[in-house]
Amino acid sequence: MKRCEILSSLFILIFVWACNEVDQTHEQSGKLLFTRLTSEETNVSFVNKIEDREDFNIFKYRNFYNGGGVAIGDINNDGLPDIYFTANMEKNRLYLNKGDFTFEDITDKAGVGGNKPWSTGVVMVDVNGDGFLDIYVSNAGNMEGNNHDNDLYINNGDLTFTERAVEFNLAKSGFSTHASFFDYDKDGDLDVYLLNNSNIPVSSLGYAADRDKRASDWESVPERFRGVGDVLLRNDNGKFVDVSEQAGIYGSLIGFGLGVMVCDINGDTYPDIYISNDFYERDYLYINQQDGTFKEQIKDWTSHLCLSAMGVDIADINNDGLQDIFITDMMPEGEVRTKSVME
Repeated sequence: MKRCEILSSLFILIFVWACNEVDQTHEQSGKLLFTRLTSEETNVSFVNKIEDREDFNIFKYRNFYNGGGVAIGDINNDGLPDIYFTANMEKNRLYLNKGDFTFEDITDKAGVGGNKPWSTGVVMVDVNGDGFLDIYVSNAGNMEGNNHDNDLYINNGDLTFTERAVEFNLAKSGFSTHASFFDYDKDGDLDVYLLNNSNIPVSSLGYAADRDKRASDWESVPERFRGVGDVLLRNDNGKFVDVSEQAGIYGSLIGFGLGVMVCDINGDTYPDIYISNDFYERDYLYINQQDGTFKEQIKDWTSHLCLSAMGVDIADINNDGLQDIFITDMMPEGEVRTKSVME
């Protein structure tokens, strides 16, 4: 046996022994952090089933594998967190927490299954301020047809909901990915940032060949222009009003938004917004100007700009009191690297 094979085998034996020792130590000390529960135990049987069909697949719909969202919140104020799942090709599901990690599917009697194709993000939030969590569902719809209006399920306080998105002006938005509710102007009510995916085919942009150059030269990206892009809606006495343009929010046709996080980046107590964009556009970092407007200043705050960014999360990783940013970026460093991997 060759020396490298001996060392490799020895490493594997040591690794397996160490894992067994860790498992035994945790079992003996009773400090196991998590235990997997089956759907039979919890009664949570939701699966986001995607059917690849000849007339509807990844080649015809670019977000085919983007998946659905999950929201967790206490919808009946009993102190137990409940779960809402969104589905892409089937009905959304709401599970009521009955305690002891068991749940009841109350989707039908609650009236929150939805009738739109391709639901994406979901958030539980008290939109009308009555003390009960409501459910806001983003819908991307199909590429054809007018079937992607978002849904707002207002909590009736009796484990039933009423869909009222049109009444609150939260229905029309575009191909929505997610939404974030927050009080950006500190007037005491919740406003909302709607994250949308561009409504045009990627291939129609016509300048994909130069993407490696553009990754280091952002001035070559065409001027941003209004499309069915991201939207900032201000809450005016329960009616959500589009203030995107006056607030400095881009509604770009090259903005393929996949992630949104709201937090105070600069420590001035006003919420800022980070947007991760797929494909052509760079990410956005909107700094709150404390006067109802934002300035996009990502180049002033970061030393690295993503291209083809997917999700984003923000937290104080090293406990220094400052917010750190984690981005999942699927774009390789350059064409050479891509070719070397393929070869």
